[in-house]
Amino acid sequence: MSMRDSRRLSLALGLLSAVAAAAEPVSIAREGAAQQAIVVAAEAADSVRKSAATLAEYLQRICGAKFEVRTGDGSSGLALGLAAHFPSLPLNEGWLKPGPFQRERYLLRSHARGLYVVGATELALEHAVWDLLYRVGYRQFFPGRTWEVIPEIRDLSMAVDVEQTPDYHSRRIWYGFGAWDYADEPYRQWCSRNRTVSALALSTGHAYGGIASAKRAEFARHPEYFALVDGKRQSGQPNAKFCISNPGLRKLVVQYANEYFDKNPDADSVSVDPSDGGGWCECEACARLGSVSDRAVTLANDVAEAVGPRGKLVGMYAYNYHSPPPAIRVHPQAVISVATAFLKGGLTVEQILAGWSAQGATLGVREYYSVNTWDRDLPGRARGSNLAYLARTIPDFHAWGARFLSAESSDNWGPNGLGYYVASRILWDLDEARRVPELVDDFLRRAFGPAREPMAEFYRQLDGAQPHLVYDDQVGRMYRALADAKRKADRPEIQARLDQLLLYTRYADLYDRYAQAEGAARQAAFEALIRHAYRMRTTMMVHAKALYRDLAARDKRVSIPAEAQWNVAEGRNPWKSSEPFTPAELSQFLEDGIAARPLVQLDFEPVPFSDDLAPARALNLPAVKPGELGAGRGEQTFFAWIDDPRRPLELKITGGLIAHYRDRGNVRIELWKVGGPSATGERETKVAHDASVPPDGQEHTVRLAARDRGLHRLTVNDGHDMTRVAWAPGTPISLRSSLEEPLNLSGRWSLYFYVPQDTQVVGLFGGGTGQILDPDGKSAFVLDRRKPGYYRFPVPPGQAGKLWKIQQASGPVRLLTVPPYLARSAAELLLPQEVR
Repeated sequence: MSMRDSRRLSLALGLLSAVAAAAEPVSIAREGAAQQAIVVAAEAADSVRKSAATLAEYLQRICGAKFEVRTGDGSSGLALGLAAHFPSLPLNEGWLKPGPFQRERYLLRSHARGLYVVGATELALEHAVWDLLYRVGYRQFFPGRTWEVIPEIRDLSMAVDVEQTPDYHSRRIWYGFGAWDYADEPYRQWCSRNRTVSALALSTGHAYGGIASAKRAEFARHPEYFALVDGKRQSGQPNAKFCISNPGLRKLVVQYANEYFDKNPDADSVSVDPSDGGGWCECEACARLGSVSDRAVTLANDVAEAVGPRGKLVGMYAYNYHSPPPAIRVHPQAVISVATAFLKGGLTVEQILAGWSAQGATLGVREYYSVNTWDRDLPGRARGSNLAYLARTIPDFHAWGARFLSAESSDNWGPNGLGYYVASRILWDLDEARRVPELVDDFLRRAFGPAREPMAEFYRQLDGAQPHLVYDDQVGRMYRALADAKRKADRPEIQARLDQLLLYTRYADLYDRYAQAEGAARQAAFEALIRHAYRMRTTMMVHAKALYRDLAARDKRVSIPAEAQWNVAEGRNPWKSSEPFTPAELSQFLEDGIAARPLVQLDFEPVPFSDDLAPARALNLPAVKPGELGAGRGEQTFFAWIDDPRRPLELKITGGLIAHYRDRGNVRIELWKVGGPSATGERETKVAHDASVPPDGQEHTVRLAARDRGLHRLTVNDGHDMTRVAWAPGTPISLRSSLEEPLNLSGRWSLYFYVPQDTQVVGLFGGGTGQILDPDGKSAFVLDRRKPGYYRFPVPPGQAGKLWKIQQASGPVRLLTVPPYLARSAAELLLPQEVR
């Protein structure tokens, strides 16, 4: 892209601060003529000369001037090289012999006669070049030439004085299913230009299988090195664990690690992470070692002790069975990367990081920005699309001690590209987390120019931090934003970006058609989806390889013929075509999408209600047959009214209703007083907590003592293993189900709600199953077979001011024109003060 700017551009570090203000400006180009040469030392390596050539190429494209690359002492010109190349520059010993965590350090310093571009290593020098270009306005937002932004600046000067090192030593955003060959080089370029290539390579993948394979002969002679499970050694079993109590086994793994570094002397680390899943050794000696985490650490410590003197690191996850913190110290050369999913023991990520840190571990994080099997490249579904999550968690992880971050992601730059780009900025510099709105504005302005306003709306629909309740509305808004943007775009390169995002939106449209279809129509919709994904694959907007390989394997209602399998080459594969999309096709996609995806038009006015709740006794509502609550997963929230604080609130709690997940810790219950005096000034005060209920599928009694009469908030949290909460009939406890806080229940449920006097219409968001019963028990509205959406139905004369019922519903029904509170009976219902 060319962004014309004939004005003089004067830049300082980050456009910046007092330090930069004191830097001397240097003129780089004037009226399209180069004012400086690029200078390298005579002894500069080929990689340094390559960086110099890159800088010369891009400055020429930006300024329209040819920049000479020549040798010199760096006293003038754009001096580019390693610290040792420019002895006149006063730099300390750390620049000449950088430690493992200083290899990416670089310097940008302008002076009257030129500019220093100096790196502690050749990789750091590459970072310096791309940072320098970034400060001029160059961007590589997503992989590929379409998303490269090259400004046009005839007059360029800079004032900068900054040293840079990344806040995270290792910053990886990588593709879980890998990339097809067309994506390898664009992805490599994006990583380089956004400084996510790290100097320190941390190896943390599951390693036991690789170790056993490398030492196959020794394991064959010593089957006792494998875990003992049900009385049998697990030799030859996939994902077999080791008998870590065996000193011979530990010695063999140490030998493996030393041999690995002998063969790979430049490697920074070796992984000793356990194989996936369970199957840990059941022998008495291993039991005496302690927990699964203690055993994994015992082996990691032995290896770290052996390779530490060589300056090497040992990598391991805190994941699955070995996610809980150990009871033993961790060698400081062992880097423990805490996974943000698949955790055991019921602890939060923060608690796990704190626990491992307390035992001396060096910390990293194993993230999941996008997993194709979870989000299928749909808009707003992945963590990588949630800008608020990225801006919060990357600094939080660092504050909790993490210095390495590896994020499984996908080749899906349509839904998640902006998130990946923002993450790359924050991973290098945590201060960027406070500048996310500015980063987004910079992206919209540079990538879309006069079309930035409609594209701001488009990217709001992709942002996972925003609620997107109705898929038709979400995709419909994406189509309409693109139509508006295409009318306003004034350059071919902007139109090209819009075309790629249109192909992505068409994919999101086709995926929904496939997901909603049944029978023969489902197979046809699936084939159309895969054909489209493959044909648009080189845009890298969706992860075509992952979709083609995995989707049918998990959906037994569709299939791929043998001749059309993902690994059958185009030309012999009837589903594969690389024919470019024509302008007519793109226009038809846009027209059809707008027609097929109407926007939500609310034909009712939502009514706000307070959360100042109290029992509905004054309404004298009639007694009814009690409703059914069901169970919930994750955090469930209830509101309870305490009449007599001398009597504890008694609950019946059943945790671990999903037996497979009963390793996620006890149920955690908290009681909070809402309102009233508070020692901290907060509106809520925690007055009781309990963590005694095990996830065993059995009912347990819990008693929580309140201190005062009045409204309380009750939270019940599990490890998503499902928990049922019950209480004595008549206890005033209700649940909220509003637009912002939907009901969290699994399975079918039946609960009552109140329709205030003078209410003309009940408006809600829901769908799926169930029905609404009026006060006479007659069906007023059927939810069955309705797509999730906004609905309304009238309140007949004489039926307001009464109790209504949601019968046999599944999923949340969000109440929008009546108080959004549900209860098993009138006696248990809490309502806002203004409606009682």
